Amino acid sequence: MYDLAGKGGGASIVLATSNDQRHPPENMLDGSDDTFWSSTGLFPQEFILSFGNTADVQKVSITGYNIRHLQIEKSTSPDASSFEPVTEKDIPQTDGQLQVQDIDVRTKASYLRFVVDAGYDHFIAIYKLNVSGNA
Repeated sequence: MYDLAGKGGGASIVLATSNDQRHPPENMLDGSDDTFWSSTGLFPQEFILSFGNTADVQKVSITGYNIRHLQIEKSTSPDASSFEPVTEKDIPQTDGQLQVQDIDVRTKASYLRFVVDAGYDHFIAIYKLNVSGNA
């Protein structure tokens, strides 16, 4: 298994509901602790990760801030036209610390859609997204 979303993994963000030029969605995949994607307020917020081909996805690790509830959905269609639920998670508040969550997903997917439908504040941030699996 390796990080499908990391550098060299081939995955990319193909859609995000918020795009701040200072904190673009691609920051989630750059591996840096100093960069992040920031929502621009209101919920739900979502982004879609494309693997390019169908991948065997085992685990998602997400490092964020102010995320209250996260849904993960998958698509195996070539154009991401339909999604089905994989899992959802309530994420505890961490009082000024980053939230680090490892989520077992064990599924095959060409795309994963991440939907944050509630936060602990008006804005959320996602610093890192790692997706363990095989292409």
